[in-house]
Amino acid sequence: MAAPVWQPGTLYLPGDLVQPITHPAPNNPQVINGYFEQGTTGWTFSGDASLSTSHGYGSPNCVQLPGNKPDGVALNNAQLVVPVGGQLTANSMIQQGASVAGATAGWTEIRWYDALNTLLQTDKGNVVDSGSGGAWHQSTVTATAPASAAYARGAIHLTSVADHNHEIFGDNLVVSGASAGLPEGLVYKAVQAESGTSGSSEPTWPGILGQQVIDNEVIWEAVTTSRVVWTASPRYVSGTTEPVWPTDIGAMVQDGSINWRAVSRRVEDEKCPRSKVVAIVASKVFAADKDIVRYSATANPLDWSTADDAGYLPTGLQQANANNMAVLQQYRANLVALNASSFQNWQVDPDPASMEILDQMDGIGSIWQKAAAPVANDLIYLSQQGVRSVGIANAAENLASGDIGAPIDALVQQAMLYADRNGTPPLATYYPGAGQYLLAFPNYPPPVLGVYGRLPAAGCGDTINYPYVIAGGLPPYQVEIVDGQLPAGLSMDGSGLVTGEIANGGDAIWTVRATDALGDTAELTENRTGSDGFFKYLTTRLYPVDGGVDAVGLASDVVEATFRNIYHSYDVPVEAISLASSVEAGTFRPILQNYTAIEAMSLASAVEAGTLRNTLLGYTVPPESVSIASAFVAGTLQQILITTTMAPEGIGLSSSVEGGTLT
Repeated sequence: MAAPVWQPGTLYLPGDLVQPITHPAPNNPQVINGYFEQGTTGWTFSGDASLSTSHGYGSPNCVQLPGNKPDGVALNNAQLVVPVGGQLTANSMIQQGASVAGATAGWTEIRWYDALNTLLQTDKGNVVDSGSGGAWHQSTVTATAPASAAYARGAIHLTSVADHNHEIFGDNLVVSGASAGLPEGLVYKAVQAESGTSGSSEPTWPGILGQQVIDNEVIWEAVTTSRVVWTASPRYVSGTTEPVWPTDIGAMVQDGSINWRAVSRRVEDEKCPRSKVVAIVASKVFAADKDIVRYSATANPLDWSTADDAGYLPTGLQQANANNMAVLQQYRANLVALNASSFQNWQVDPDPASMEILDQMDGIGSIWQKAAAPVANDLIYLSQQGVRSVGIANAAENLASGDIGAPIDALVQQAMLYADRNGTPPLATYYPGAGQYLLAFPNYPPPVLGVYGRLPAAGCGDTINYPYVIAGGLPPYQVEIVDGQLPAGLSMDGSGLVTGEIANGGDAIWTVRATDALGDTAELTENRTGSDGFFKYLTTRLYPVDGGVDAVGLASDVVEATFRNIYHSYDVPVEAISLASSVEAGTFRPILQNYTAIEAMSLASAVEAGTLRNTLLGYTVPPESVSIASAFVAGTLQQILITTTMAPEGIGLSSSVEGGTLT
């Protein structure tokens, strides 16, 4: 409640309430000079406590109790206000110096006082009495404000046994939990026994509830105004986790104390066409439904069935084609309906009996609902050829096709094609401030058409299944080879997918062209020659051999190239394997790996000015015969048996090297 402001020389009755002109300073939530950095400022020492200037915790100053003195207290003068029932926490540091354990002790205190500064109770923290050796230890106390307490003060209490001649020190008093302002609703109540007159000057108002100040003949006591506080509690509370929402219309789910029911935001009337071609005229909603236009009841867009109120316009019976209505727009007080090739102008009214067709025209039309905009006495729309208008001439109702767009058709026709193929209808509006019809095509122009990709590296006999990537432009695309040709055995379809098996490898150059729906083209040329070409001979592919082979024969002739005959990891009943090769000015490597059932093996090779490697890896063969015979001229011959497990009866290596090295 509001209280009048204190006035000097005014008669006040017992119980009168006033607000001060000069409000008291807010309550200090911290102790004063808790680190003793300012000496004894803000402290009251009692007993034998005194200030030390050489043993502080973090700074030189602290409170001390000399030896052979029983008790001393350093009481901080800060009046710490805590609401009744609130808690205050205080802590300080204690150091016992050179005293033995138990000879000296110290702790933190919180002392509670009433409004008359009478000590009510003292709450004591943990006692530090076994921390000898000069180490600091913390003492902490947490206390709850009693019902009659007005404020609290923090203290450091030090004690010593009578016959002990060593000091004990205390420092760093810190509190938390005190109020940092004035009590809410603080006013002052006259509590003197009889009526009295206030003084000529404002008194120093106390900032603590219950404390009093004498104002001439008036005694003011700090109180708080009573207020009725309403607390809202929820009637319906949701659960702690989100429920599983039903999707059936009308279904319900429980969520805490709430029951949710699934409802539809759509018009449920079965005669509502649910069309995106909509106009609102004459307090009705009009919506295209194929070749007719339905309308709702007057001022009730949820009702599409009430007789003599909701109904439809028979637009399909007024045209010579079967196209569906695609555009509805208000024109003056009428409704314009267009399809791809027909225009109709309808007089509409809240009363269906007053609706009739005013005019119609074939040969002008539109399919863009959001591109039609009424502009004064004209209706501007986007036709298949460009921007057109319909207007009145000489204030008559006869309508005719305008020619607004003829000069700018070339600017919008390609954008219209893109919008039609891409399913992004154009948007239009009339901006009266500029007197402009604004037409926008989303996502136009499209990204630049491009052909991307590169056939993977491959060799003769490799299978290819690789699609070129066509991006940008307007789909669909037509992809073709317009120059050169793919490697023999490969072909490309109209989407850019290359498939087939490379027949003989070698060099190839070809150009891929993509054409989009707008007629734009892009090309990519692949020049796969030299080291980028397709290997004509097998170099890395491993050919598996199925079981049931009685003999394997490899005879190869390599000139100025590299050839590898590779058989890898077979376990077949091979009666004889014969490798006979001739290499000139190149490298030949016949390799047999991991055979386990070989009756006989023969490697015969001739190399001139090149390198030959006959390699046997990991064989387990009968010992009857392993024969390697080689002739080598001006090169290097390496015949290697690696990890061969066989009986030692006979391994024959017979080699002839001229002008080279045998390993």
